[in-house]
Amino acid sequence: MTDVRKVITLNRLRAQMLDETISPAQKKYYLDLAQWLEQQNIQTAEEATHSIRNTPYYDGAALAKELDGIHLRIKAARELGFKDVEELYTKRYDKLLSKGLKEYAFSQEWIDGYNQAQKLITRHLQEKEIFARIFCNYVRIAIIPEQKQRQESIKNLNKALEDLEKLDVSFSELVCNKVFTQLTMTTEDGLKHFIDFIEKFQKSGIVVDTKDRDQLKKEQKRIGQWAKKNASKLMDVGKLEQWNRASCIAVPSENSVGYDFIAMKEVKG
Repeated sequence: MTDVRKVITLNRLRAQMLDETISPAQKKYYLDLAQWLEQQNIQTAEEATHSIRNTPYYDGAALAKELDGIHLRIKAARELGFKDVEELYTKRYDKLLSKGLKEYAFSQEWIDGYNQAQKLITRHLQEKEIFARIFCNYVRIAIIPEQKQRQESIKNLNKALEDLEKLDVSFSELVCNKVFTQLTMTTEDGLKHFIDFIEKFQKSGIVVDTKDRDQLKKEQKRIGQWAKKNASKLMDVGKLEQWNRASCIAVPSENSVGYDFIAMKEVKG
């Protein structure tokens, strides 16, 4: 086997090890390079290195790796429901593909695009964090009978709604997006009750009690006593629980300080 044949075989092995759904550009690069080398009249690895110097294959591996990194970010943004982030990364992908690594990846336009994406992501994460606070305090208000703790939750709910207003986004906008409503993990009726509660609270600033607090206290006490009585059974059931884990992809961070870990799918474990 000649040196160049070994190089061809190595590139095909590299392509074989890459998942097309995760690294499509890199997989294509190594397959194309192997095919191109087969078509050249060269025998040694040194000749192969020299022959690709003035071809797109010379920096093609770096370009393909960067394209795959953006590809994963597009996919992650889509799954998270960040449409504006997905659109921005799609534009970055297309520009990198058309302009190339040297012209685009080291330009101010590239840096500006990265900063813009970070701002959008930060904003969406802030929205999610505030929405979670709104829902958590709603739940506390609904189930906690102690007046002092309820008042604290009402105060926190007010603060969360104020923080949302500072972002110039309304609660009604967020609940129209399933990305946010899925965070509640509640039923359709439960979600409707949550939305109605918050909308009424925003209008009046008052929490109207519709439940008997004394009855709620009795119910909590009853559940607590039952849990103590059946503690051993609960522990046995807990031991049967199986936890899953996420299969993650490590993508080199654009700011060169490490890796971004993107959860692609849940796997049994």
